[in-house]
Amino acid sequence: MGDAARLVFLGDGAAWVWEQARLNFPQATCILDFYHALEHVRALCTALDGPGPPAERRLERWAKIMKEGGISRLLKQSEQSVAQGKAAQPASVTQEVEYFRKNVARMHYDQYRRAGLFIGSGVVEAGCRNVIGQRLKKSGMFWSEAGAQSVIDLRCALLGGHFDEDWDRLFTPKAA
Repeated sequence: MGDAARLVFLGDGAAWVWEQARLNFPQATCILDFYHALEHVRALCTALDGPGPPAERRLERWAKIMKEGGISRLLKQSEQSVAQGKAAQPASVTQEVEYFRKNVARMHYDQYRRAGLFIGSGVVEAGCRNVIGQRLKKSGMFWSEAGAQSVIDLRCALLGGHFDEDWDRLFTPKAA
């Protein structure tokens, strides 16, 4: 990380996640995982329209608007619907709006995409599946924590193309 030009922290919106980012990665660009946010947009649309096709149509429109950086507009529309008595489940709308209000600073998806940043954690999750799960989670395998860490280090060095640089640091026995 010390050599990275930019550090990005993708999170699901939980307060403890952002606290970890604040404490451990204060220089990171924090991004609310788009797909987690989309789950909340789905809940918001259902709370506004009730379950069914109207909520699904709204979800399609709002997902696009959110990706274009328009979350503030969606929140304003949601609050207006509650104020006008047009929401199917006003308490749920208020709850979802609060989730977005807490995370709005991490939802500039249009800017992140222009900067070439990932807005979803799928790539990272796929990498973990490939690097770690593919080797450590095969049928009948059991690992000690130290053994698993050694395999992870080795696979990261091999797959990352920096095996020679990492060998001495990772695999030379430590003097007693």
